[in-house]
Amino acid sequence: MKTYLSIDRGASNTDFVIVDSNYKIIIKKCITTRDWNYIINTYKEMIKDNSPDFFVFTGSSNNMPLELKDKFFLANEIESIAFGGAYAASRKKCIVVSMGTGTAVVLFDHGKAEHISGTGVGGGTMLGLGKLLTGEINPKKLNKLSSEGNPANLNLILSEIGYSKVGILDSNLTVSNFGNLKSDKENDKAAAIECMIAEVIGVIASLTAKLYQLENDIIIIGNLSGSTFIRKQLTKVGELYKTTFTFPETPEYLTAIGAVGSFRENQTK
Repeated sequence: MKTYLSIDRGASNTDFVIVDSNYKIIIKKCITTRDWNYIINTYKEMIKDNSPDFFVFTGSSNNMPLELKDKFFLANEIESIAFGGAYAASRKKCIVVSMGTGTAVVLFDHGKAEHISGTGVGGGTMLGLGKLLTGEINPKKLNKLSSEGNPANLNLILSEIGYSKVGILDSNLTVSNFGNLKSDKENDKAAAIECMIAEVIGVIASLTAKLYQLENDIIIIGNLSGSTFIRKQLTKVGELYKTTFTFPETPEYLTAIGAVGSFRENQTK
């Protein structure tokens, strides 16, 4: 069985996977840098005890060292996102939302990918606002803080302005993010940050899915989607807009895995 080494160089992290022809992960690794020297060192570690048949790269290839450029097939990033999400969720047609430093919303339609929408709100937002408001920049620690906090202690909720329901909004839903500051606790701040991020991305994804009649086929991938708190908030958005979010396993590696799918698809053309 053929094996593939794939690298996804994002705006913050670089993900490495070796997979077989069935996309089963043999080895995986994430480094919290996009520096080429670290990427080359990690690449050499990955192949030390493995001998991949093919080498695939996606993400930012700007100033890629010749040592890698001569070895790797460059996979289109949008295609990689689409193939990764669709493969993980076993879909032929779906909306794939890649929650990385920013967020991309991509349509996958029977082997074809199209970049539909997105937002600058994402993991970079969480880290930036997290540092600004709590002094914390470690994503795992921020996720732990949010799980212990309550975003309603900083957000303005519909019931607080005297309504039981307005349009599609129920009394417990957000009217304004950070619109009613009742707490100075770091866990509440972290929760409010992640709540805002999830609500923004969830609304964009839901409206995009409705446009393509794919309300039950929204696949969430990327590092940020590993947060239990983010997933919980996205699910709430789905309940509001009558959309369904699917959260595959190993979401942070799915763009790298999708790059292999894109490579194999292009090899058959």
